[in-house]
Amino acid sequence: MKQDKALQTFRTSFEEFEKGLNGEYSSPVHARRRDAMKRLSETGFPTLRDEEWRYTNLAALLETEYVRPTQKAAVDFSAVDTKRFLDIGQMLRLVFIDGVYAPELSDLSTASGKLRVQDLATVINEQPDEVLSLTGAVDEGARHPFTMLNDAFTEQGALIHVGQGAAELPPVHLLFLASGGAKPLLITPRILIRAEANSEIDVIEQYVALGDGAYFTNAVVESHVAENAHVHHYKIQEEGPAAYHVAASYARVARSGSYSNHYFGFGARLLRNNLHLVLDDEAAECTMNGLFMPMAKQHMDHHTVIDHAKPHCNSHELYKGLLFDEARGVFSGKIIVRQDAQKTDAKQSNNNLLLSENALVDTKPQLEIWADDVKCTHGATIGRLDDDAMFYLRSRGLPKEQAHSVLAYAFASELVSHVRLEPLRQHLDDAIHRRLERSGIE
Repeated sequence: MKQDKALQTFRTSFEEFEKGLNGEYSSPVHARRRDAMKRLSETGFPTLRDEEWRYTNLAALLETEYVRPTQKAAVDFSAVDTKRFLDIGQMLRLVFIDGVYAPELSDLSTASGKLRVQDLATVINEQPDEVLSLTGAVDEGARHPFTMLNDAFTEQGALIHVGQGAAELPPVHLLFLASGGAKPLLITPRILIRAEANSEIDVIEQYVALGDGAYFTNAVVESHVAENAHVHHYKIQEEGPAAYHVAASYARVARSGSYSNHYFGFGARLLRNNLHLVLDDEAAECTMNGLFMPMAKQHMDHHTVIDHAKPHCNSHELYKGLLFDEARGVFSGKIIVRQDAQKTDAKQSNNNLLLSENALVDTKPQLEIWADDVKCTHGATIGRLDDDAMFYLRSRGLPKEQAHSVLAYAFASELVSHVRLEPLRQHLDDAIHRRLERSGIE
């Protein structure tokens, strides 16, 4: 069985990881790692027989043997200009090369007493209790095998702590560069975000491949949003054609707080994105927006859960898929309204545009409502370019390819308009145009 072989490979890698820990071997942080590996060994990895994974075949991912990154990257990135990946002016930037923090490429010069940003390895070494207090924020994470895998190898990543009342802060940019070396790497970043009461922060999580080699990114983000705090989280996934990317984002939002998640997926051979958000007190709000544009034989799978645990909470979710060639997309979104969560207002929509006869998408919007005084809507569409719109543009003199491009861009650009940072909007706009150009319709 591929799952058994993969488990044994990861267990062996974990044992090698333990040998290099020295004094940290007996620490509470490593006790949590060992517990995670034990639970993963008992649970195993999902198969197509599991309902939540029925559309995503993990065989190719699990049959690959991965090695953990060393302190030295396979490629020398010391002269890399990180601004060419994203330049939004004043911001804090942490750069990771093949999963390992690269201080020489990072810039924390605008950090302050109100905004603390550190690489996670340093925090684990100096303040392990803080790391333990911020992990496992949403219980659902304990049931996901790939979150367990990340738990077991948690070492690198970032901690972002926004002080009480802090606002108008520079954005935080977390840039993960992968070289795609000779041996496939296992990259397991853990990102912890803590926004104190009445604060606001923008966090940009970006994954970029600089080579075509195979590697496996297994990322987890946990966000703690306190009363009347606001976290704006952006994820840009631009990994290579042989890369695997399985990630989970968990968030818990307190009274009158808000969490927004804006996802843009362009790369990777296989991607699985899990989001689980709990609105944990009255008047909490969340926004989930996502755009995925797979081409060739890429597979992109998105599972979201918004849990309305308390009354008077609002959620808005819009995911769009633009699929080319023989690509496949998956969207499974669930809104849960608990029995006490009266006066809930929740909206969910998934719209997909197929630009090839061989592209395929599976969509499954879901409502699970246990309260009776709520406003909840959900829906999904799958279609092709509108013939009337095409006729209109062609009748105005646009060539067929350009008309295709105009309509496809109009479909995708709605998600960009929700991004509050103008330089980031421009970056995403350019990324969409490059994607359309590669597809051959622009």
